[in-house]
Amino acid sequence: MNPAHDHDEGTHGDEPPPVTLPPPPLGSGIFAWMIGPIFLALAAYFLLVSPPMVIPPSGVETVARERFAPGGVRRPMQDPPTAVSGGYEHACNECHRTFDSPPVERRTLVQHTQIYFDHGMNNRCFNCHDRANRERLVLHDGTLLTFSEVPRLCSQCHGTVYRDWQRGTHGKTMGSWDAASGDQHRLVCNDCHNPHAPAYRPLVPLPGPVTLRMGNQVHEAAHAERHIPLRRWSLPEEAHEPAPSHDANGAEHPEHAKEPGR
Repeated sequence: MNPAHDHDEGTHGDEPPPVTLPPPPLGSGIFAWMIGPIFLALAAYFLLVSPPMVIPPSGVETVARERFAPGGVRRPMQDPPTAVSGGYEHACNECHRTFDSPPVERRTLVQHTQIYFDHGMNNRCFNCHDRANRERLVLHDGTLLTFSEVPRLCSQCHGTVYRDWQRGTHGKTMGSWDAASGDQHRLVCNDCHNPHAPAYRPLVPLPGPVTLRMGNQVHEAAHAERHIPLRRWSLPEEAHEPAPSHDANGAEHPEHAKEPGR
């Protein structure tokens, strides 16, 4: 007897028996074939049988013209800066070169009483204003700035907001979106924010658009299906009918409206 033949017979004898799967449930194949027709039937129902969507028109709120601010929210101090004292407008150094301010800053102001500090830890005048020249702003390293360089001053503490302002994602752009056109004007920090209390007070928002609730849009009735096919089923039935044409005497000619190209 061949030993190799005996080894082969022993190997075949150790194999597990074949696994037999249970038969599929009765009707499962039919159900799988019915999925497609069921979805097609539902789509046909929603397209042809379902009632049209009716959007009730809402009133359009009238907004007063003065609520639209094309420029900044406030009028900042210009360069050179001035202040009103005793009913007269004076340059800052006209008074501040005559006398020195007290060294204690957290005090009740005798002049500039309209100023209210609410700027976090930045509640000292000389954090931004130069002690010797009140018509100049000052950086932390002692560099003097004019009042037209406010963004550079604010960037010391608000670096990320300054970066966004440089790239146009923060603030307001006037004139043109094209920076190379020469017509673009970017509002600066104090055009919108009070430097002593920069947080905005609560604003009343303007009403939102009513693009889908502006009444019956039948002015394009003759071509409604071609221009807005996705809204075909939401328009009233009469909106699908072509509008009658009129001659010079005002008489209607509905048959002309059905001619192609009219």
